[in-house]
Amino acid sequence: MALLSWSDQYLIGNNVIDTEHKELFRLINDFHTHWLEAQDRRDIARVLNQLITYAQMHFQHEEKIMEAAGYPKLAEHQEIHEALIDSIFQLHHSYSEGNLHLEINTMKFVRNWLIEHILKNDYLFRDFLSRQKSSGEAAS
Repeated sequence: MALLSWSDQYLIGNNVIDTEHKELFRLINDFHTHWLEAQDRRDIARVLNQLITYAQMHFQHEEKIMEAAGYPKLAEHQEIHEALIDSIFQLHHSYSEGNLHLEINTMKFVRNWLIEHILKNDYLFRDFLSRQKSSGEAAS
């Protein structure tokens, strides 16, 4: 059972970012499925590690794209990314310390993490890209 469903409403307008967001949806759904099925703790930890590693890589890519575009809110966005990574590392630590059942609040975090980040923070970048494109077309 999928926790999240991809929709084109989440598109930012940059192929790299959009492809990586889709993969984050897949990884979160994979993590959720493993958690629901109460699979082996090592298997769940492996999936969680994949999610953390991929999220870090994605955030680096996203920040480089934002920097190249001259996004004025890059520093704020980087701080948000750092807070998200800190939160997911805390989740991983809690799980590694023997918390056999991740609290429902943790699953809410995992679900909302991606959706809220895209809808609130990445949409600001989407709008910036859209304005840049419109300005470029108007100048042509």
